[in-house]
Amino acid sequence: MDLDRATSTRLAGSPDELALALRTLADKDAVRALGALYSIAVDDHDLATVVRCFAPDGTFTRAGTTYAGHDVLRDFYAGMMDRYVTTLHIPNSHVIEVDTEAGTATGLLTGQAELALDGRLLMATYRYTDAYVRLDDRWVFAARELSFMYNVPVEQMPTSFAGSDRVRLPGAPYAEADYPETLPTWTTYRD
Repeated sequence: MDLDRATSTRLAGSPDELALALRTLADKDAVRALGALYSIAVDDHDLATVVRCFAPDGTFTRAGTTYAGHDVLRDFYAGMMDRYVTTLHIPNSHVIEVDTEAGTATGLLTGQAELALDGRLLMATYRYTDAYVRLDDRWVFAARELSFMYNVPVEQMPTSFAGSDRVRLPGAPYAEADYPETLPTWTTYRD
């Protein structure tokens, strides 16, 4: 996300600019609601609502695999809901850049989750990198990509956080976290 663009404001100089600014604020609020309602629907195992959060050709990417279209997304999320008994997704910060006239937006949403998997409690911190599209007057995900800072059994939190192998799902080999080590600023911040 562009810091200057995301944190700058300009007062409207005309009624048309004022109307556009108001619509942009309404669009951002609708996108924030989409992010929150998606999390609630996942936690509630409300499969129909989760799928409706996506455009008909919308995509979800997780661990390098992309799932596209309502039928494929329905199958993917049903499988996840079968696997994870109880989940609690807590969205945190959500930065959104909207092109109101085009009906498109991008966003970065951070969050935390508590997940019950194979009789164990997992703790996770995640980011969603999103592309949104307005269909008629409703915002939906055009693309959503999930990345993890960590996703580990709660009892491993004290020993896993300092290493980079912070994706530790039961029954699977440990995996490298998606961030922050892979971010361009991670090693270049002193340059």
